Amino acid sequence: MKVLIADDEPLALARLKQALACIPEVELAAAARSGEDALQLIRSLQPDIAVLDIEMPGLDGLGVVSRLSPSDPVPEIIFVTAFTQHAVDAFALNAADYLTKPFEFERLRAAIRRARTRLDARNSDQRFAELQTLVASLQQTTEPSLHETEVWIRRADGLHRQPLEDVDHILAQGDYVELHTRGATYLVRDTISSLEQRIDPTRFVRCHRSVIVNLAFVRGVRRRTGRKLALTLSNGREITVGPSYADRVSQIMNIKPWRQTS
Repeated sequence: MKVLIADDEPLALARLKQALACIPEVELAAAARSGEDALQLIRSLQPDIAVLDIEMPGLDGLGVVSRLSPSDPVPEIIFVTAFTQHAVDAFALNAADYLTKPFEFERLRAAIRRARTRLDARNSDQRFAELQTLVASLQQTTEPSLHETEVWIRRADGLHRQPLEDVDHILAQGDYVELHTRGATYLVRDTISSLEQRIDPTRFVRCHRSVIVNLAFVRGVRRRTGRKLALTLSNGREITVGPSYADRVSQIMNIKPWRQTS
């Protein structure tokens, strides 16, 4: 069973490859870094299953499916999504499967198993009609909210949703991020650059290569030597603004330029 995967994040692509390698019946046909490449590979390689990230720059996963025509080979589609429950509901009402980030290996294996069952039960024309209905539903459902508002965190009793509005700042830790809330700190497998692209830029601002702050928790701004800034959070913690982020932070917080005093 040939599987094509597509994700613009190298780390996410590597994890998918590693996971699929543990499923005996799966042959990795190709790995694409963009929607355009994925569409071409679907047409040329005719994979049985395509695992597509919904949020890729340019042509995303939904766009790939939208551009398929009845004459194209139509694989079973498994979408990978960071959308919250309103979009997940749209998937559930249709026939295609989905994976919400972060997902467990068993969830991926179950999605592959389901896709294989559907592959045997439906011809290409049926898959094409169902996918076009799915895409229309998702585009309508997800349009009002384009940004992630919560993430999955792991606690002792399982996975839970953590609203991002309660996170005062996010700290990069290699391939992980720390989510700092009033009462706890959670470690999530994600990169700060990836998370930055998925959250609301009017509510969260990158102020350092390793820090994102929630503007709702910023209680003060201190000017340091030169043009350096430091943000004071409501818990008293001070976050230094990196030089390359100062202009963006000043703009979004409406901080006026100042003159240096001698």
